Amino acid sequence: MQKRIFLVTFLVAFTCFTGIAQNRDSPPFSTPNTHMDPEPNPKSYKPEEKNISYIVKKDTKKFLPGNKCFENATKKMGFMYIAVPKGQSYYTTEFDRNLHNLAVKLKLLFTRGPFWKLKVNKIYKKCRYPYGDAIG
Repeated sequence: MQKRIFLVTFLVAFTCFTGIAQNRDSPPFSTPNTHMDPEPNPKSYKPEEKNISYIVKKDTKKFLPGNKCFENATKKMGFMYIAVPKGQSYYTTEFDRNLHNLAVKLKLLFTRGPFWKLKVNKIYKKCRYPYGDAIG
């Protein structure tokens, strides 16, 4: 009987102390500097970057350039508006610009849904007045 009690006590104490020793050796929070793997992968610790697409416009009407509220909202949706004069990259010809914009808008159609433009217009109206971009 005493052998069984001694054996059970020994096994319980052994499992408890080995568990504590393992917890002491590993860092409390895994960061790139304290990660104990043989080959740490810094890409796994970086936040995921969004791929921003651009809708090219001829002029600055209906997209509030420089308005942080509107720019941040469109960045969250995965795109931004830019005004590019004719002859620059993204806008060498009208056909190239329209083809580029069609590809971006199709991407938005599948990622943000068929009513993405209504959402952008609502954001435009919300961000226009508080920042003084309204005329008149």
